[in-house]
Amino acid sequence: MEKYRPDIDGLRAVAVISVVLFHAGVKALDGGYVGVDIFFVISGYLITRYICQKIFDGKFRIVEFYERRARRILPALLFFLILSSGFALWVLFPNDLYNFSKSEIAAVLFAPNIWLYHHSGYFDGRAKLKPLLHLWSLGVEEQFYIFFPPAMMIVARWGRRGMLAMIYVGSLTSFAVSVWTVSHDPNGAFYLVPFRAWELMLGSILALGPMPSIHSARVRNVLAAVGLVLIFASCFLYSPDTPFPGATALLPCIGSGLIIYSNECGLTVVGRLLAVRPMVAIGLISYSLYLWHWAMLVFAEQFFGHSLTVFETTGVVLFSVLAAALSWKFAEQPFRRRIFGRSRAVLFAEMAVLAACLTMAAGIVLLTHGVPQRFSAAVTRFAEGRSDRDGNLISCDASVARIEQGGLCRLGIARSGKADFVLWGDSHAAAIAPAFRTLAEENGVMGWLVDHLGCAPLLGVVRLDPGISGCAEFNEAVIDAIERHNVAVVVLAARWDINALGRTSWELAEGLHQVFLEDTESRTVSLTENQAVFARGLARTLTRLQQSRRTVLLLMDVPNIAMDTPMFLARSANRGLIGENARVDIAPYNGAEESVDEILLRLGQESGAVVVNLKSVLCNGSGCLIAKDGRSLFRDDHHLTLFGALQFVNPLRPDFQRSVLSISGS
Repeated sequence: MEKYRPDIDGLRAVAVISVVLFHAGVKALDGGYVGVDIFFVISGYLITRYICQKIFDGKFRIVEFYERRARRILPALLFFLILSSGFALWVLFPNDLYNFSKSEIAAVLFAPNIWLYHHSGYFDGRAKLKPLLHLWSLGVEEQFYIFFPPAMMIVARWGRRGMLAMIYVGSLTSFAVSVWTVSHDPNGAFYLVPFRAWELMLGSILALGPMPSIHSARVRNVLAAVGLVLIFASCFLYSPDTPFPGATALLPCIGSGLIIYSNECGLTVVGRLLAVRPMVAIGLISYSLYLWHWAMLVFAEQFFGHSLTVFETTGVVLFSVLAAALSWKFAEQPFRRRIFGRSRAVLFAEMAVLAACLTMAAGIVLLTHGVPQRFSAAVTRFAEGRSDRDGNLISCDASVARIEQGGLCRLGIARSGKADFVLWGDSHAAAIAPAFRTLAEENGVMGWLVDHLGCAPLLGVVRLDPGISGCAEFNEAVIDAIERHNVAVVVLAARWDINALGRTSWELAEGLHQVFLEDTESRTVSLTENQAVFARGLARTLTRLQQSRRTVLLLMDVPNIAMDTPMFLARSANRGLIGENARVDIAPYNGAEESVDEILLRLGQESGAVVVNLKSVLCNGSGCLIAKDGRSLFRDDHHLTLFGALQFVNPLRPDFQRSVLSISGS
């Protein structure tokens, strides 16, 4: 008979509260995502304890194990997915519903982590649009438990030592590759089983009991207190910018392990705190609460069309707690107590039917491309702004190797192998590229698009935020290629404000994580220093281009709209609040960005560059244009749609023709 540990339910409560508060935007708990790692350790401990007890008693049956997992996981998951599908059908616009259905199928197949690995970083801004993002952890657990029990059965012939040896080797290997992968493939390290398995195996080691029991109450209390401190330290000191998991995941995992270990021979002070009724109650519904809270936050934000207020967030979290309690009572418990699915065959049949129905419903959504018939044509056109990109330019993101090999995307008509101009920058350069392709085709010239995610054309500058790397090397490769191929005209375009300010002014006001720059002249790494590093980097770029007598077009950036533009337009149109052409007042957000434009204007004039003010095309005294002729000009809060980029063809034509045609002789 398994011994019930109320302190472990309390530890589950700590884990789920951390995750919920992190997702609710509580800035003090910027590391609250480590709650998932606590869950992994608990899961590894409890399940390994069950498997070992059954194996050594000669009663372990693999089909019985999977039945237990099915009763624990599937009823609440499928109940949640069915109701979430209803919310999604009600709230989400076609493109988002289409993606929701893809992720739903992945969840039914226990592969949401694999799907997300190929589509989204956990901390990406786009992640908040994915109601099923959090199900990645279920994929990790269930994939782990496909292989773990059979492996335990195989090594059981060598007894407990054989099991421990296997788990030691497996966990150390997993940890080592996790540490390496964090810096080489952060998404893979976060989402995939090989790099997370060591966390579950840490719990397995505790279950096998290689350490002696601790009978000294004082020692147990000290260890439990240290464990709690490690968990709190990771919750309060980590942030989305912390490289994770890897070595940094040791703090919450070891902290959880210490609490579990120190309370095995009797409850410590920490154990008694965890075992109080409110904590145990939250722990009991923790699985359902984990399922419900994130999806409800996403659906609420999609429904309201803006970032949730503190009051709205609190209401959604309380609703999630109620939904979790109902799910625990009416979905989890009836199946675990065999009120429903009394036999194994009936249980598997019921779950298979529900899973098949969900998959078929999701398939219908995919076949109809998000059931656009739910909305008017005007609403659908605005919502389609999310995906309005030039398909030929999506894969143009350049690397140093691609630059050196000459495999760059071409804009316009290639009369010879020589490029007449280069469009150089980050994703904003790629967003404006359709306008330059149109101009190049009109005038019979050819240019190269050389863009790299997050890398503004700032020579000698290193960008330090996770997920963006190699900018200094990339930019050096670009300038070398320009000089080697003697390209006469260079167009510089980027999201300048994110580099100079560390974030756009509205993102800074909302307290989102920041971007830092440094160069060889940096005195420190800080937001204050960012602007100086930015100015030096841009000056280096302009000076080097000027010295080699290049003609430079320096594009001031388009305005930051401070909201999900297509969704704002679609919701407003759905409520009859907006027409085909729409403007918004961005004055509250663009004050700090004016200082960035001043730097661009000053450095551009000093170097003899042609400075083009893109904001003036969209903005006037009554605000900035975000929609024209019933179509969104932005696909998010700052990237132009394909339609939006083409609105700049006429304004850019005079400067383009003066610069490029005078050089090419056309």
